[in-house]
Amino acid sequence: MKNLSKILTLGLIVLHFSCSDEEPMDEINEVNADFSANQTTVDEGIEVNFSDQSTGNPVSWMWTFDGGDPAASTEQNPVVKYPSAGVYDVILTVENMDTRDTETKSGYINVSEREIPEEYNIIGTWERVESNFEPLNGMQVTVYEDEEEGIVIYSPSSSYSEDDIKWRNIEKLSEHEYVFEDRFTDGNYAESSIFILAYGNELIIGNFNEADAGSFQRWERIDFQYPEDEDYSLAFSWERTKSNNPPLDGMKVEVNMDETTGTITLTPDSDDFPLGAIKWMDIQKEGANRFAFDDLVSDGSYGEARLFIVGKGSEVIIGAFSTNYGSFQRWSRE
Repeated sequence: MKNLSKILTLGLIVLHFSCSDEEPMDEINEVNADFSANQTTVDEGIEVNFSDQSTGNPVSWMWTFDGGDPAASTEQNPVVKYPSAGVYDVILTVENMDTRDTETKSGYINVSEREIPEEYNIIGTWERVESNFEPLNGMQVTVYEDEEEGIVIYSPSSSYSEDDIKWRNIEKLSEHEYVFEDRFTDGNYAESSIFILAYGNELIIGNFNEADAGSFQRWERIDFQYPEDEDYSLAFSWERTKSNNPPLDGMKVEVNMDETTGTITLTPDSDDFPLGAIKWMDIQKEGANRFAFDDLVSDGSYGEARLFIVGKGSEVIIGAFSTNYGSFQRWSRE
């Protein structure tokens, strides 16, 4: 009996140590993918903010955006723009140290075609992309609902800080023209004009201050894009109605049907600009609403110039980005 008792005791001791030495199994942390968006029905060109709502402490994210820009992202909470109308899927795959999971939401984003407005406005965010003072190219300005001020949100120059008022006392003169005071690098403001290009996605800014050294700038809308409504023609008769050289206002130029030359048909200066002279030569179409050409000046030579169609084809604005001494002209279609 004593031997049996010893055997049972030894067995219990062995069982005790074998159980206490065993490592407990680690729990698996299962990840589950999920997400949401701040809006799922938008117009073309509008940004959508996506938010990761996955559980299980994911450490990586792989998004796929059908029709989006960007089309993919590894950010946890990306921002995506949808440039074209349609219904689009969104896919999110997440991983943690243990597991992976994918969530697909079919037809999650519905993008509507943006309608062309009857009358454009300048509400939105604009970037200066071209001018005859290149150090300021890249500046961004936002105009809010009241269209009274343009606030700097980004500047490549130390002469401007964020929240500076770049454009003030904005006044709308017509469906495509504004006047305002423009802040210069010295902090002073000077009267200038804004013209909305035909599609509402660009602005041309300049002045008619009767001086040779006027500013000439092109700004692009960067918050969204209106669809293009028409490819405008230059083949009309145009009258110069306003410029920073008023003695030449009233001149008329006829552009031929192939849009390559513009001939003077009426002139207030017959000595320097006689009837029949080619005022605009070697016209080259750069886009649906802009042209490059050589412009006849008073000494008989030709200088490089640019032409932009505004007011849905009713007017053109002419100037140059290549010099600090370019003219700024407004012509109306007869």
